[in-house]
Amino acid sequence: MTDFLPKVTVVIPTYNAESFIERTVRSAASQTYPNLQILVIDDGSKDNSRRIVEDLCQEIPFLKIETVKNGGVARARNIGTELAEDGYVAYLDADDLWHPQKIEKQVEALAQHAGDDSWGACYVGFRLIDTDDHPFADGALYEESGDFFFDHLLINHAGNGSVLLVRRDVALEVGGFDPSYAEKGIGGCEDRDFQLKILQKYKIEVVPEFLVGYRVHPESMSTNKSAIALGQFAVIENFLKDPRLNDRMRRRALGAAHRSAIIKFWRSRLYLQSVRSLVLHLWLDPYHGLVRSLTRLYFFGRRRVLYLFWLVSERHNRHLGTRDFLMLDPSRSLFSQAIYYSPPDAAGPNRSVTDDV
Repeated sequence: MTDFLPKVTVVIPTYNAESFIERTVRSAASQTYPNLQILVIDDGSKDNSRRIVEDLCQEIPFLKIETVKNGGVARARNIGTELAEDGYVAYLDADDLWHPQKIEKQVEALAQHAGDDSWGACYVGFRLIDTDDHPFADGALYEESGDFFFDHLLINHAGNGSVLLVRRDVALEVGGFDPSYAEKGIGGCEDRDFQLKILQKYKIEVVPEFLVGYRVHPESMSTNKSAIALGQFAVIENFLKDPRLNDRMRRRALGAAHRSAIIKFWRSRLYLQSVRSLVLHLWLDPYHGLVRSLTRLYFFGRRRVLYLFWLVSERHNRHLGTRDFLMLDPSRSLFSQAIYYSPPDAAGPNRSVTDDV
């Protein structure tokens, strides 16, 4: 069967990730897609990460590890891409998780365009998880697919580095991940830069399901909000010279970057930069600036209200509190599964109270 399926190489860059690397590797090894290879790039770890992966290699025959001199996540991913076999490459951060059907669904989505070389990659949705693998929020779920280069300048549809599956030849053609961002102290934006380079030449498909568990913890790159904001400015500026963009589009793209930076700067206690970004956001794109700001405020408040309902519902569904990311239905929101999920003795296993409606 695997002779008729393209090879997928999972590239996991790791640096001092002993707390999570085993769970991450096992989530990759548990994929339902059969033609799989897992390649861990140990970026000069100083903890037990390498030993943990080497032990797993004895158990998982399609798992390999390569140790390289520390050079950052972008270089580690690029090395993994070079070492991968032809077919697809899927990147997974060393502290994140995948739902078992993640790769299978992405390959199926791209198989719908078999024979059309204009399709180069596929992304999925994600949930935020804590250090115990328990999800606590859904990421924004988008359905944009095809050629959405300009839209991706305005909004980061993919969200993180663990959601993308890409043709290996496409990843190599666009130059892989840019390590210069990390060298400038603004790492964390390499993913969006890579995605935009793909969208300049190819289309990207989507599977609108929560198939990635994106872990949030004190050591994760996503906690450095100010660096992420500065990185996004650098990314947008790199693509403003694209000939498909007119002056109005460039202003909107810069305005969107400032919109995204407002909360990040504020949470980093850089209040002057936050206010400055708010002013520039509204000045660069007054109409969309106001609409987007109000919409963002609405959804920000709505998500907080839904999360409170989720906490209340957990008191009535205590069995749900023990369910980790891998046990949840990726096609349904976290809120719907928390509020409407009935205890097994009331509605039967995996049945909702609304099933009979």
